[in-house]
Parts: sequence; C-alpha cells; structure tokens
Amino acid sequence: MDFVSTNLVVLKAPTGMWQSILNAFRGALGTYILAVILIAIIVRVLFALVDIVNKKVSMKNAEISNKMKPELDAIKAKYGNDPAMMQQKTSEIYKKYQFNMMSSCLPMLVALVLQFTVFLTLWNALQSVSNFNIVEKYENVKNVYTNVLTLNEKEIVLDSITENFSDGDQISVEIVEGEQKTFNVYVVNYETEKNIKVAENLPFVEDFANADAQLTSNEVVYGLIEKYVSHPENSEESEPSEIDFVREAIQSAAEREAAERYLETQEGFLWIKNIYKAESPTSPLFTESEIKTYLKEFYSDAEKIVEEQNDFEGKIFNNVVAGIDTQSLGVNGYYILTIIAVVTSVLSMWLSNFLMRSKNQPKQKQSWAMYVIMPIIIGIFTFMYTSLFAIYLIVGQLMMLLITPLTTLIVKKWNEKDIKKNKEKTEVVVDYRRKDI
Repeated sequence: MDFVSTNLVVLKAPTGMWQSILNAFRGALGTYILAVILIAIIVRVLFALVDIVNKKVSMKNAEISNKMKPELDAIKAKYGNDPAMMQQKTSEIYKKYQFNMMSSCLPMLVALVLQFTVFLTLWNALQSVSNFNIVEKYENVKNVYTNVLTLNEKEIVLDSITENFSDGDQISVEIVEGEQKTFNVYVVNYETEKNIKVAENLPFVEDFANADAQLTSNEVVYGLIEKYVSHPENSEESEPSEIDFVREAIQSAAEREAAERYLETQEGFLWIKNIYKAESPTSPLFTESEIKTYLKEFYSDAEKIVEEQNDFEGKIFNNVVAGIDTQSLGVNGYYILTIIAVVTSVLSMWLSNFLMRSKNQPKQKQSWAMYVIMPIIIGIFTFMYTSLFAIYLIVGQLMMLLITPLTTLIVKKWNEKDIKKNKEKTEVVVDYRRKDI
C-alpha cells in the first residue's frame, strides 16, 4: 500500500464587497442559492428605479422628436445642399424645443455602465466564491482521507511495537547497517527481563534512533510512530509483512470515508448536482486540473516552487477521490440554465421595447443587434462559468419580466401628467364676465 501524507493548504476566503454581501446573506439564509436569488431581486428592484428615470427621459425625447420631425424634414429639404445652413437651422429647432442630444443619451449610458459594472463584478465575485468552495470541499475530503490513514497507521505500528510493552518496560533501538540504514526495536520486560524484538527494519531517522539509548516512556513510543509514519518513502520495502493486509483495509476505509464526506458536503439545486460548477453534461466532481489551478492562489512563492517540482497534489488527488463512484454521480446538467438565460434575455428586451412604443410615435426600426449580442454574451457566461451566476441572471431577468409592465405604466402616467401640466401653462384663460367700474 502506498501511504501518501500531505499538509493541508491554508485557505483564505475571498474578500470584497460582493463576497461580503454573499457571505452575510448565506449566513442568514443558509445557502448560497438563496443568497444569490435575494441579491438578484434586490439588484433588479434598484435597477427598476433607474429604469424608470431612463424610460421617462427616453419617452420625453421621443415626444419632442415626434414634434420636431416635420420642421426638421422641411429644413433638410430646403437646405440639403447647404450643410452649414442646415446645421444652423437644426440647432435653432433644437433650441426652440429645448432638446439636447447629449442629455437624451446620458441617462441611457449611465444605466448601461452601471449594469455592466454590476454584471462583471458580481460574476467575478461568484466565480471566486465558487472556486473557493470547490477547493474547500476538496481539502475537507482530503483531511478525512489523510486522518483515517494517519491515525490508523499509528495505531497499527503502535500495537505491533507495544504488544508486550507495559509501564516500566524499556525500549532499546538497534541500528542495522546496510544499503539503507534501518533500526530494530526491542522491548525489555522489567519483570522477566526478557528482550523481545517487536519491530525490525524500520526506516532510520538520525535525530531519533540511537543504539546506546535506553528509552523508557510511552511518549517515546509515540515519537517513534510519528517518525515512522512521516517517512513512508523509506519504509516501502521494509514494512512488516504481517500488517500489509490491515493497511490495505485502512486505505479502503479512508477512501470510503472521503467519499461519504464528499456526498455530505456537496451542494446542489434542483437538477444541478454541484452549484459551483457550470451546468453542463460533465461530472459534478472537481477535477485534478481545477484543484491544482485554484489551490495555486493560496500557495506562497516557495510552496509554488515545491509543488511544481514534486506535484504533491497530483500524487494524492487520485487516492483521495478513489472511493467516489463517478458513474453514480451522473452529470451536472444539460445546458438547461443556458437555454433559459438566453430565452429570458430576449423576452425581457422585447417586452421592454414593446411596452414603450407610443401610438403617436412613428414605428422605428428595432436594433436587432441587441437581440443577438446580449443573449450571446449571457449564453457564454452561463455555459462556461459557475451555475450560481446563471441562476442570478435568470432570476434577474424573470424579475425584469414582472417589473417592466409596472415601470412602463409609471413612466406613461408620469409623462401624461407632465403633458397635462405643460398644456395648462400654455392655455390663455379669457374672462368674458362684465366687470363693474
């Protein structure tokens, strides 16, 4: 049996504004899924307020453009051959109607920048949280695996050495010279004074084994076990053959315990087996490549060099996951989230444009590029990255489908109120009643 010992990596949870919010919501709600859903709802409600202002400005500019159109068409027809005069007359029309091209575009640009900022920063936060949870779960599984091996290995060797050992007995160590220096362990019973060999050909450790020493405490026994277990590479050929079968059983137990810990800590949602990976027809189990890539973020410069030279994680990974039945795990999904995200994206854009059309406004050509570009971007992100971000996008777009009719109604009522107020200001009130002098 190959015994692999490795130090657990010191992990540090990702930090940042979104990470802090996510962890706070997860602490209150219990899962990242609910935390992401709540954030999606809050973000969409806040953007709905921005959207109301943006739509109000757009609708007002559309009404002004509708009024200016006949005059602008007349200027174009009259001064089409004189660009300078046409520009001057156009500016006069803009001034007459108090129309500013920059002010009409600014709210839209601000809203667009805000949305893309939230999109990218939240995606980055959810990806970092997902990567951290993947390596944290792997380290927990590895911890279980190595603990089962280490604790039981010590118990086996301890039993073999102290079978005839009791308080007051002495342990003596005999160094054996050869191709590889080893040592034998003897127990001298304090009552019978019999010298019994309890272990032989153990790996020699310079700072512990001493042929002249007479050792008399249980603490020394445990020290011997520590040294023996921590240098498995020296003991591959010299382990007592009578305990080989026990070690194989221990490794099987370690693999089984590791597999059970993985299943206990795995987080899924609906048909998704692992919410921290992309929802695709691949195994929900973390891969060796993922673990190596994500763990590099937590290595010091010296640890990176050692890992590159020795590939410790690569050597232990297959042992840690050996007990996990990947066939029974199935796949992590079938791109259902990607399809839903793309469809809801198209629907939300179409609904917003449809509801904002004005009966008095001439029909304009729609920018079909937006109906293609945005769904493609959303499809790529949901296809390649963590399922948490896909769920965030879908919930946000479903919220948009629900909120858009309400925000559109608010904007239209607001606009009608402004039109009525402006009409009252321009009306001249004539009083035909006779006045007494």
